[in-house]
Order: sequence, then C-alpha cells, then structure tokens
Amino acid sequence: MTTVFVSSTPFDLAVHRKRLSEEFTREAAAYFGATLTSALPETPIEDRLRLVRSAKAYIGVFGMVFGDVDATTGKSLIQLEYLEAQLYCVPTLIYLIDEDEHPILPKNVDTGIAAQWLADFKAQLSQSHDVRFFDSPDDLVAKIHNDLHRVLSPAQKTAPAAAPVSVPAPAPAPAPAPVAPVTVAAVVTPQAQPASLTAAVPETAEAAPVPAVKKNSQRYLLTEPRFAFFKSKVLPVLPPDFDDVPLKDALELLLASNTLAAASSLARGAMIPLEDAVEVIRKMELIIIDTIYKQKNGG
Repeated sequence: MTTVFVSSTPFDLAVHRKRLSEEFTREAAAYFGATLTSALPETPIEDRLRLVRSAKAYIGVFGMVFGDVDATTGKSLIQLEYLEAQLYCVPTLIYLIDEDEHPILPKNVDTGIAAQWLADFKAQLSQSHDVRFFDSPDDLVAKIHNDLHRVLSPAQKTAPAAAPVSVPAPAPAPAPAPVAPVTVAAVVTPQAQPASLTAAVPETAEAAPVPAVKKNSQRYLLTEPRFAFFKSKVLPVLPPDFDDVPLKDALELLLASNTLAAASSLARGAMIPLEDAVEVIRKMELIIIDTIYKQKNGG
C-alpha cells in the first residue's frame, strides 16, 4: 500500500500529528489506497528520504521551530524531506502556522539564527507553493481533508507515476557549521517583528534605513522607490496582472501592521474573495519580514 508522507517537527506539533493520524489513517486507506506516515525523531535520514520518495503525496506542516539539523548537509530534517519531495516530483501540500491566530507556547518558538533560517524557508515556500495557514489542529485537519481529495482523487490512481528528474533545489537557508543535530527554542513573541516592518527598508538599495513606523499608524506612506522595492519582493505571490494602485494601498496598510485593511484592499483590487486575499497578505508579510531582517543584518 502506498503512503502519504507528513513532514513536521515532532514535539511542537505533536498534537497536530496525533489529530492527523486519528482522522486520516482509516479514510486514506479506504478511499485512496494509501496511509499517512511520518518519520520518528530517531529515524535515520536515509530512511526518511526513502519514505518521501515512495510517497503518493507529501504534506509539509511548519510551525515556529526549524528543527534538528543534519550535521552532514547543514540543513534541517524538514528541509531535506521537502527538497527530496521536490526532486522526485511528489505532489506537495504546504501548511504554515497562523502566527496571528494560533496559540503558541514560548518554548515552541525559535529565536536567533534558527529563527532566520526558518523565516528564509517559509518565504521560499510562500513563493513556490499555494501555501495555506492553520490556526488550530482541527483547522489543519479540515484543510488537509479538502486538499488531499484534490491531489489524491480516485481518478488519479491510474495516472503513471512521475519519474525522478533533476530540478534545481530551492535556495537553501544559510548552512550552519557541521554540528550534532540540535533544536533551538527560547521565549519570544512571534508577532513582535511586524510592528516595525519598515525599520530597515532602504530608499534605494544603497541608501540609509528609514525610520520605523509608529505603532499607532494606520498607514505607512511609500515613496515610489520604496514601493518599487517592495513590489519586486512580493510580486511572485500576487494575482496575475495586479494593478499598482491597490497594491500600493495594500502595502502601505500592511507595513503599518493593519493586515485586515490590507487584505480588504487587496480583495477589492484583485476582485477576489476576502479569504483568498488574507492568504496572499500573509504570504506578503512573511516575505517582507524576511527581507527586512536581511536588510538589518546586511544580507
């Protein structure tokens, strides 16, 4: 029987993994002829990658922890599983924790360099996939339930399996020096960064940083060079042929941490449902936070 591989960090998302196992193992076996499987913390990397290669689909669930790092490659185990799925063209579904709505224990939030590696990885995922956000274990189960039917419908059972191909791996996060696998976790508030989204945004690539947005601002007014800078960063996640006027409006609201108004503006400008606009705004926010972090650190 084939499998659907679920990739996630094991301890911070233990409840989510348990709920998925409870809800999907029986249904997946009956409806798709497949079972859900995950690697255990002690599973060797070679066995993890073998499970990914043989899977009928890959599900990536990512929280606020980068996870254990493989000493040989300098990449986290969840990164290696994701890259293997892309290399072998395994149908992929990506789910990111909703940092605004999902309760998160401080011990389950990375800081320092591990947080930056995770931010880079999430920004890459947001630009490469139609990611979805979950705000609870039940919300994750419901969304995977809908999406799994889409990628593993019975009609696809007779489709030939995709042959392994060599494709360029997405740009990896900065590799640490080879060390034994570790997990970095510390007390931090995951939403502390967006309050000063423009703190290190240059007028041009060479200019000095601009002042941070005040917390009570409703909108951050963008000059044309700054608008062009941000547009170039978020363009991959925007609807096709999106007009500059509503985009600038949405960016100005987002940079002032007024995310709901930004989503509303985006929905009107793109003529898409508000729920879809919220998803796009969250992807934009991930990219902007990652960009500003790199600006601050000379990246």
